[in-house]
Amino acid sequence: MNVLVIDDQPEVVRGVISGVNWERAGIAQVFPAYSVKEAKSIFLREAIDVLLCDIEMPPENGFQLLRWAQERKPDVACIFLSAHAEFSYAQEAVKLGSYDYILQPAPYEEIEEALRRVAGKVRETSRLRHYYQYEDYRSASENEVREEKGKPHPVRQAMEYIRRNLDTELSRTQIAEAIYLNPEYLSRLFKRETGGSLSDYILAEKMRTAQALLADTGIPVSLVAVKVGYSNFSYFSQVFKKYTGLSPGEYRARHKKQLEP
Repeated sequence: MNVLVIDDQPEVVRGVISGVNWERAGIAQVFPAYSVKEAKSIFLREAIDVLLCDIEMPPENGFQLLRWAQERKPDVACIFLSAHAEFSYAQEAVKLGSYDYILQPAPYEEIEEALRRVAGKVRETSRLRHYYQYEDYRSASENEVREEKGKPHPVRQAMEYIRRNLDTELSRTQIAEAIYLNPEYLSRLFKRETGGSLSDYILAEKMRTAQALLADTGIPVSLVAVKVGYSNFSYFSQVFKKYTGLSPGEYRARHKKQLEP
């Protein structure tokens, strides 16, 4: 595990490097840097696991360095060493996910203890990452087979989506996006598998549901229209009559089941 110590005061960097028992803290290599610019150069060149970092290092600061490092290695750990006791500094450090915030001057034993704890955290994170990578690799083929066997056919997915969303206008694009397919491809696939167009199926499902509601319930025809995705009652009546040969009112009068009083 490697640590990068950054402070624009060389004596602070030298003091930390000589004062901490790195072997006891579980650290393999320590790299010194005396500016944010130099720290970035080392970070790109070496495998850095932990930043032991000052905050105020004009023209940049430790917060900027940590953000930069996290963009390149999201799991990099950081311990801030700062002479600033302001709450806003500590708050920003916490927001950035730093592991610790130690006020200087601090005993080297305190820094060493913080390093020991963060080293344990880094090792655990690395162990878990490798474990999950192994598990992903080990089960990749099995998962692919399982997904293929258990994955609903796109046409069945489309049909199910239509049935669940009959109260909306339902466009081809909307359905395709919901099941992660290209709209053109979904239309061709639907036609090939069912022999009919997607739009015809949508209409048939809406009219079938409308017929059932008219025959089996006493809800107003205008509400039946809404329940099958038509906000314009007149247009619904026109479509329904064209599809069934009867107006909604005529259909209800002819097919309504006798409801219990």
